[in-house]
Amino acid sequence: MKKIITLILTLAMAVSLLSSCSIFGLFADSGEMTVIVESEDGSYTAYRVSLGEVKNKAEGVAGVLEHLRDREEEPLALDMSDSTYGKYIYGIGGIAEDPTAGKYISIYTSLEKDFGTWEGVGTIEYEGITLKSAGVGISSMTVESGIVVLFRLEVYSW
Repeated sequence: MKKIITLILTLAMAVSLLSSCSIFGLFADSGEMTVIVESEDGSYTAYRVSLGEVKNKAEGVAGVLEHLRDREEEPLALDMSDSTYGKYIYGIGGIAEDPTAGKYISIYTSLEKDFGTWEGVGTIEYEGITLKSAGVGISSMTVESGIVVLFRLEVYSW
């Protein structure tokens, strides 16, 4: 009987720990974050997100974007699909990639642990906050209260 009670308590603690970490620490259960879309003219549109309202917490920032797309108030235009490596964004908030012109959507984040680590990683400033190119895809990005994630079109020539 003691073994069964110990097992039940151990399982209860494990479930409690996992749910408090929310998908192994990749998604905060409360607070707010900001999603920014930079238009081609350089102007910004900011979307504030209450993290407790997001349903798909297993997909990192992709779940936040789905929430913004599906909400009734100020929905976010989003063209996103599944790929071998997770979700891929073709268009967001009025900007769209155009591979024939070398235009691709770049993702920047304020969360250091998701920064790209390659030499010459892109850095931009948004309202006094330093954002760096994300080193992970949107399905793997950590969601924490207070972070800023910015999407912009960039031109690459090969």
